[in-house]
Amino acid sequence: GMDSALDGGVLGREAEGIEAHWEKDVVALHAHEREITVYAWERLSTIEGLRILGPGPDRRGGLLAFTLDDVHPHDIAAVLDMHGVAVRAGHHCAQPVHDRFGVPATARASFYIYNTLEEVDTLAEALERARAIFSF
Repeated sequence: GMDSALDGGVLGREAEGIEAHWEKDVVALHAHEREITVYAWERLSTIEGLRILGPGPDRRGGLLAFTLDDVHPHDIAAVLDMHGVAVRAGHHCAQPVHDRFGVPATARASFYIYNTLEEVDTLAEALERARAIFSF
């Protein structure tokens, strides 16, 4: 029963193993998030008219808030959705930040352990299409 497991320290050893595994996974998760974020920053920075708000890739988590020329973020999100890319659009509960950067709203792409570099490429390609649709 549980009493014998506790007396023998079994759960203590298992907990140590779980903790070590978790720490290893957190390191891998962070490394993946960094790789994706840096790649996304570099890839999206090549798109004419796209402005990434906030600090550089070394000082941020796995998300990028951006504008694309004078296209409203909801329009950007709609076009990206047609290409199978999901982003958030709006204030993101950060109106003072938008005021600081002089924009009414932004689109925001978020990255995590389940995202791939290929998905960043898909995002960039869809943004190029959105730019082409709204350029006049």
